[in-house]
Amino acid sequence: MNRTLLNKVRCLLISSGLPKMFWGEALLTAAYLINHSPSVPLSGKLPECVWSGKNVDLSSIRIFGCSAFALHNGDKLDPRAQKCIFIGYPIGVKGYRLWLRSQPGFKVIISRDVTFNETEMPCLSSSSKTHTEYDIKYL
Repeated sequence: MNRTLLNKVRCLLISSGLPKMFWGEALLTAAYLINHSPSVPLSGKLPECVWSGKNVDLSSIRIFGCSAFALHNGDKLDPRAQKCIFIGYPIGVKGYRLWLRSQPGFKVIISRDVTFNETEMPCLSSSSKTHTEYDIKYL
């Protein structure tokens, strides 16, 4: 299991362009994704469904490192949303973990009211944002 998690962490960090300091967030997200993916030893069932006995809603799964806009309830003339980067799922709370890149330091918020732009990966360099025909052919 450790190797499986580390492989997913590596893939999440590389595909998102996020720095290695986000390895912990990527690890938690990798565990979440494994628990919400079909498992061969469980006859194709989701580990989360087997463990909890409830059906799991997969509509909350998003692309790690994509742009997100979290609702911000400020003053009347303040922007209604803050631009963030999606970095995972909080434990025990419905919502999303979002990195406020514009804030100094490492500021993370948890929000349920989020709009995602999964086609935009803000941390990727401009040269790696577009896939070449070779990449798409062999994915």
